[in-house]
Amino acid sequence: MVEGDNRSTNLLAAETASLEEQLQGWGEVMLMAEKVLRWERAWFPPAIMGVTFLLLLPGLNQHGIISKYIGMAKRERNKLLKQREKKNE
Repeated sequence: MVEGDNRSTNLLAAETASLEEQLQGWGEVMLMAEKVLRWERAWFPPAIMGVTFLLLLPGLNQHGIISKYIGMAKRERNKLLKQREKKNE
């Protein structure tokens, strides 16, 4: 009975050691992620917002929202340019 327990303990220890070796590289990644989430640098918040926007951009374009707002911006710009031309006349 004791011999079987030793085998299972040794097997568990070997699996744990193997898992620890596999996850060793992720320690550095986790440290960097912690720094980013704690906003240790001034440019981290804009970087997070930019990455989030880029990840969500395809979903916005799915319903034509981006095209809609680009069209609205172009119309407003054209209105402002026409008003400026009228003032200059």
